[in-house]
This record gives sequence, C-alpha cells and structure tokens, in this order.
Amino acid sequence: MRLKNRKNILRSLRMNPKPFSKRMLEQIQVQGLFHCKAFIIFGICIVFFVNCFSSEKTNKSKEPEIQIHFLSKDFEETKSIPSSLLDRKDLLFLLAELSKKEDPSMRFISTNRTEEIMEVNGIRNSWDAGWVVYVNGERMDGMQLKRGVKVGPNDQIRIRFETVERVFGRPIN
Repeated sequence: MRLKNRKNILRSLRMNPKPFSKRMLEQIQVQGLFHCKAFIIFGICIVFFVNCFSSEKTNKSKEPEIQIHFLSKDFEETKSIPSSLLDRKDLLFLLAELSKKEDPSMRFISTNRTEEIMEVNGIRNSWDAGWVVYVNGERMDGMQLKRGVKVGPNDQIRIRFETVERVFGRPIN
C-alpha cells in the first residue's frame, strides 16, 4: 500500500494503530496543513484576478461626458453627451443636437444677434418666466450663446426655468 496518499495513510492507521512514529505523524499533519494553505492562497489569487479584470471593464466603459441638467418645477432631467477630456464643444451646437433628437424636445428663437431657448418639453417662456442657461454657476445671455460658449466634461451646465424680467420680449439681466 502506498503511503503518500492521505487516504491510504488514514486507512493504514485504522488497520494498524501504531505503525508510524511521532515524526511521521507530524510530517503527515504538516503536509495536510501545507495543502490547506496552498488552497487558500490559490483561492485568494483567483479572487484578486477576477476583481482586477472586472474593475478594468468598468473603467473602460466610463468615458468622459458633458452633462446638461434641465430643471423646472415640473421635471428634472440630465442629459449626457460623450466627449473626450480635452475636447471642448459649442454649447449651442450640443443643445441643437439634443433638440434634433427630441430628447428633450426643445425650440429656439434665433436672431442675427441672440439665441434663446423658448421651450423645453412643452414648458414655454412667458413674459415673467423663461429658460436660463448657467455654465459653472455663471448666467449666460442669448448674445453669449450666439457668439459661442465652449464647454467640456468638467463644466457644470444647468438650464433652469425661472422668473425673468423682460422688456420688449428680451430678458433683462
């Protein structure tokens, strides 16, 4: 009978209780302990590699995005537009792209000097309230939008429906 296999060793112990010296029994216990440690280390390595590969996939799918927040008392919506970190885009062009997709549904009024958002998802400008664009907390007027406001993934863009004061149809800042 081969005594290298653990089952054979245990079987021989049952048949003959004292065939082994203390030293041999200690070696058998150490060998079993070694196998247990190797199994635990192997398991830890597998968990580590699975964790690394799963976190790599989540990092790859997270590309920089330009986020535009639309806020009114009736709805709150955030739209994300993929962009590279170094690429800055014209805000008016981005809004026109969203309008073209009708996500959200938007209408603009455009003159040769200004550009204004007139309606978002059925909520229209009135004489006392309108859509106001903020980039990084700074209010943008129609003339600035017409000239071009460049935005990137690090910019905070909010378009809010709020109280405005108008004279002859134009908002007063």
